[in-house]
Amino acid sequence: MDAPVHPQRSRRQAFLFLVAIVVPCLVLVALSLRLMAQERQLEETRRAEQLQFLVVQVRQELLSRLEKIRQREVARAAASAGNETPPGRQGAVALVGAWVAGRLRLPWEGNPDALRFRASLNESRFADEIRQAEADELAARQYESAVRHYEAASAAARQPARRAYAQLLRARALGKLGRRTQSLTEYEAVLASPADLVDEHGVPLALYAAPPLLDAGLRRQEVLERIRLVVNGKRWLSPAALYLTRDLAVRLGAADVQARLAILFHDTEQAEALQRDSVRLLTVSSSGEPVWIAHGDPTWLASLTPSVAGRDGLVVAVRAGEILAGLSSAARPIRLASASEAAAQILGESFPGLRLVLPAPGAQDGSRQTFLAFGLVLALALAILAGYLLWRDVQRDRRLAEMRSQFVSSVTHELKTPLTAIRMFTETLRLDEEVDRRTRSEYLDTILHESERLSRLVDNVLDFGKIERGKKIYRFEPVRLDDVVEGAARAIQYPLEQAGFALDVAVEHDLPPVAADADALQQAILNLLTNAMKYSGDSRWIRLGLDRRNGDARIRVVDRGVGIAPADRRRVLERFYRAPTVENQHIPGAGLGLTLVAHIASAHGGAVEIDSSPGTGSTVTIRLPLAHGTVAPDTERGR
Repeated sequence: MDAPVHPQRSRRQAFLFLVAIVVPCLVLVALSLRLMAQERQLEETRRAEQLQFLVVQVRQELLSRLEKIRQREVARAAASAGNETPPGRQGAVALVGAWVAGRLRLPWEGNPDALRFRASLNESRFADEIRQAEADELAARQYESAVRHYEAASAAARQPARRAYAQLLRARALGKLGRRTQSLTEYEAVLASPADLVDEHGVPLALYAAPPLLDAGLRRQEVLERIRLVVNGKRWLSPAALYLTRDLAVRLGAADVQARLAILFHDTEQAEALQRDSVRLLTVSSSGEPVWIAHGDPTWLASLTPSVAGRDGLVVAVRAGEILAGLSSAARPIRLASASEAAAQILGESFPGLRLVLPAPGAQDGSRQTFLAFGLVLALALAILAGYLLWRDVQRDRRLAEMRSQFVSSVTHELKTPLTAIRMFTETLRLDEEVDRRTRSEYLDTILHESERLSRLVDNVLDFGKIERGKKIYRFEPVRLDDVVEGAARAIQYPLEQAGFALDVAVEHDLPPVAADADALQQAILNLLTNAMKYSGDSRWIRLGLDRRNGDARIRVVDRGVGIAPADRRRVLERFYRAPTVENQHIPGAGLGLTLVAHIASAHGGAVEIDSSPGTGSTVTIRLPLAHGTVAPDTERGR
């Protein structure tokens, strides 16, 4: 029976295990996690610093490019001081407008050609002829007189725009006279005029000639080429010119012109919105540094320059997307942020309202973090493994100590039983001198067999000690197994008869001799027979057999006792182990018998097999190879 485990001792072992293994593991985990947290914090700080450096770098590069554009436009405006407005769009420049009396003047509002044409309408002879012709045509409907006055105005015109305008009006009057061919010829001449000849509204005069020609089915291709030339020019078109051009493009079905006009309409609307917001948006910072305001969609960056060439200043608007495309690269992609992107960066006071998406700084090589994590896992694994091995060894030593304690108790009990019998019968013989011969003989037989039992028990203990120290020696010589088996049956006969057992011996006598230690084999068989007696329960039948099977000799001990559970069949061969059943708690034993049997069988090149079930008995077989019988006599083998 297993000795109970003391609760206080178990708690002490658990506490020592906790202190020795778990606490250092927790300290190691805490330190490692803190170190990794510090590494992450340093990495985040480094990436924030890199991002801030990138923001400063992009701001400086963007500001440098924009300032170059602004200085270029200021120089160009100074060079064209005689003009009312600087040139129109070029490259990334979306808009250049004059700042007049605290207001942005849009490019088409200061078109010098339109201003000169408006002024020419007030000149004496040309203006008089035009007014008289229009009066004859529109009021008096005297078309012949109107044609003559238009021709006189054309002759008086000193500028191409005036002549083209007079020619356009004369073509209209000729049409009203029914002189269609002459009228269309005049319209064709006006259509061929340069695109920069505009009226007071900034509309190219050639566009006015297009509708009559299209109505007549003439010059369709020339009209298309003319409007393409107009919309692809660098100068801004006035809203009136845009509307007329769009009507012509729709009439001609020119999809490319309509797409281009959609862009121009959008730019015009954005320019007008900038004009409305110019007082509020376009300012100069108090420090005197230039400020570029983000405005519209797509984003323009607009800035107000100082006074230049007699003007209050210039408003320069640049397409932000094109400028950023020049700063961007595959390694450093930069783009404008949408309204929903929270990770966008603000470039500071020089670019109010501008939000950019910059490339996130690359993470550092994660080898250090990986090394720390790997080291932590390895240290924990080693600590857990060491803890498990320590705990296993502690538990094994504890169980072994309990088994040793049980062994000592069992051996003491088994030693006392034969000693008590020997002493009792010896004292009886000594004190009772009148014991008859038969009784005396029975007493002496009991003393003899108890002495043999005591001797076998002592031999088992001594043999086990030698096995534990690795000094057990077996002396092999040719022996007949039937003699060994029958000798063991004779040696156990008296205890069996005393306990009321019937031993059935079945031996094959034609087996060849084998090289074996006869005393060791006999001891193994006696151990099996003794176990069969102990664990037979109410049954009083045991069988001892010897036969041959598959080239092996089989020594078999069969009983009909309590049996062994499947989980305990292999463990009963371990030292000190006894199956933890209720029956075993009342059966004396040291837990060494089957251990010695297994060792003896292994030393002879054989093995022990157990076939048993609870309640049906057990069959324990020692298998010995018959081919082992060629060993020379008196051979010793240590195990």
